[in-house]
Amino acid sequence: MKVAVLNFSGNVGKTTVAAHLLKPRMGDAPVYSIESINAGADADGLDVEKMKGKKFGQLVDELMTLDAAIIDVGASNVEDFLKLMQQYDGSHEEFDVFIIPVVKEKKVQADTVNTIRALQQLGIPKKKIRMVFNKLDTDESVIDEFAPLFGLAESEKSFTIRQEAVIYANEVFELLKTVGKSLGDISTDTTDYRARIRDTTDLFDREASIRMVSLKRLAVTANKNLDDVFKALFGKVVP
Repeated sequence: MKVAVLNFSGNVGKTTVAAHLLKPRMGDAPVYSIESINAGADADGLDVEKMKGKKFGQLVDELMTLDAAIIDVGASNVEDFLKLMQQYDGSHEEFDVFIIPVVKEKKVQADTVNTIRALQQLGIPKKKIRMVFNKLDTDESVIDEFAPLFGLAESEKSFTIRQEAVIYANEVFELLKTVGKSLGDISTDTTDYRARIRDTTDLFDREASIRMVSLKRLAVTANKNLDDVFKALFGKVVP
């Protein structure tokens, strides 16, 4: 499965979707970050291949050799990415799913509608365009907060929308950036940090261990949520 994550708006959680939702649940799928910077390590603890949106042809050539891939398209590159997709007629067929993360701010929802329209114009079918609602508090109603998008889905039936595809606000995503690790790294870390807290006399090590215990606790809740989102998007139970 090859999945592109994009939205004309920035700060909607595209990297959260790529690095923490998709990557741990898609095996060895490589992550491509479409940005105007050079290749390197990602801030979320992943090794990624970075390229500019204008190198779309190179990306499509590589995708043809792969069974799975995750493509995280930076907001400043989405326009170039889609223009070149139009030039390379039929190239959208190399992508199985287009995920559009969205947060509840009105401007972002308007940009999200424009993103849906742009994908529609390329001939991408409803089943391939899927929404992920991000940064919602657990006591908020997804239908109320994103009423314009639910209304659009009902009236035009041009994209797939499921109210279960909600990534709830969790401070773990910001804290991960401070330790340079992914959610997967935290979840598979078997270190007994509580024992380290008891045994160490080094204040720095103790503080770091306390932080890791908190991260692991937050990660449990986040992973359960992301398992549910993945199942809502793809109809699959995470292995």
